[in-house]
Amino acid sequence: MINNYTLSTDENLGFLINKTQEIKKALFKADINSPLRLPNNIITTIKTDDDGYIWFLTSCNGNYAKSIDKSFYAYLEYYQKGGGDRLHISGRASIVESSSEADYSVDKNKLPYNQLLIKLKIFEAEYIDEKPIVATSYKETIRNFFYYMLYGHPHRQFDIK
Repeated sequence: MINNYTLSTDENLGFLINKTQEIKKALFKADINSPLRLPNNIITTIKTDDDGYIWFLTSCNGNYAKSIDKSFYAYLEYYQKGGGDRLHISGRASIVESSSEADYSVDKNKLPYNQLLIKLKIFEAEYIDEKPIVATSYKETIRNFFYYMLYGHPHRQFDIK
């Protein structure tokens, strides 16, 4: 079951806040058009606030952290191992530089040398709730097997050169 959520209602934002706090871990990907980029890495959500911002720390080489664009488009891919929940979030991320902005448990002045504090404004979110394999019946497992043998998996990638 695939559901697309927009931030038009408080209920959807509340759902996203709960899911990001429940899953916590995500793959962070920055879409920066500069020669210096933030690496893709696993992050842990610190907080998701009521304004639709996700706060987290990401690693960065401290030598060039000041040369990176301060605002950029980014993606977070949440996945709960064993649960089948997936949450893909995209939005505008920005590096938090002022400690007055960081009004939660992380002290901006005590961050490790190789970490940056990032806040990402949620623009789009896609939640996927896949049924765990153990919850499917024997009949449904056989039907799915033959379906995928004949039609293939719906999420295939093609390399066209």
